[in-house]
Amino acid sequence: MATSDLKTYKGNCHCGKFRFEIDVPPIEKVESCNCSICVKKGYLWTFLAEKRFRVTKGAEDELTSYWFGSKTMPHKFCPICGTSVMLRKMHPPREDEEIYVNVRTLTEVNPFHLNSKKFDGKNIYPDDGKQSLKDEPPKIDAEDSNIYTGGCHCGAVTLVLKSGLLSEIQIKEDNCSICRRHANVCIHPKKSQVTISGGENTTEYLFGRKFTGHCFCKICGVPLFMRLHGPPKELVDTWSEDKQNMVKEKLEIIPIRLAVLDDVNWDELKIERSDEGTEGYVVD
Repeated sequence: MATSDLKTYKGNCHCGKFRFEIDVPPIEKVESCNCSICVKKGYLWTFLAEKRFRVTKGAEDELTSYWFGSKTMPHKFCPICGTSVMLRKMHPPREDEEIYVNVRTLTEVNPFHLNSKKFDGKNIYPDDGKQSLKDEPPKIDAEDSNIYTGGCHCGAVTLVLKSGLLSEIQIKEDNCSICRRHANVCIHPKKSQVTISGGENTTEYLFGRKFTGHCFCKICGVPLFMRLHGPPKELVDTWSEDKQNMVKEKLEIIPIRLAVLDDVNWDELKIERSDEGTEGYVVD
C-alpha cells in the first residue's frame, strides 16, 4: 500500500504515560471478536505492520503484558490507568498483522461512529485459555432477585451481583475520555447488591477532580467497577440537607462494567448512549 493512502493517527493511554502514532488507511471499520478477553476488555482492533507503529512517549516495556492460553499474543495495558493499548502477534500470517492496536486509544476516533461487528452474546467464552477462578464466588441470598457472577479474565478478581433482569434495568454508555478507552457499558447497582472478592488485586485510577476511581485488575488489566468518592466532605458539609442526601445516595452506588459478567445476552439489552465526546480532556 502506498504511503499516500495512509493516515497518521495519534494514540495514548488515558494518563498519557504511553503515547504512539500509527500509519493506517482511514479508519471507518474496525474488527472486534467474541473471545473471552476481547469481550471483557471491549477491544476494537486495527491491524498494522511493525514499521507503521511509533512510540512517541514512554516505552513499550513499561506497559504490563498479560499472557494466557497458548501465550502467543501478549496483551499490553498501562499499569497506571488500565488502558488496554495493544497486542503483538508473535507469529503473524502477514506483515500487516504484526501489531493490533486498540482503536479506543486513538484520539481522533469516536468509537460510536465506527462500523464494527456486534457481539451476538452467544458462546462468548470458548475454551481459549481463560484462567480458572481461584475460589468459588461468595454466595448472596437471592430472595426473588437474579444472581449474576463475573470477574476479570485471569480470575484474580470475582464478583457476584444481585439484581433485576439485565434486560429490564438501566444500562449506560458514554464516550468520555476514560469510558471510551475502558469500553464502559455500565449498570449502577447499590453496594449492598454486589460482593467483590480479590479487590486487593485491583488498581484504582483517579484523575481530574478525583470523584471517581476506575478499578482494574493489575494482572490482566480488565476494568471491573468504579469506586465513587464524590466531592470533599468538608465541601459537602456546607451544602443544603437535600443536596447532602443526594450525594449520600449517589455514593451508595457502585458502577459495574457489564462486560465482566458471565453469559450476558447483548441482544436483549437496551443501552443508553451519550455521545458528548472528550471535550476538556488533555494530557501533559
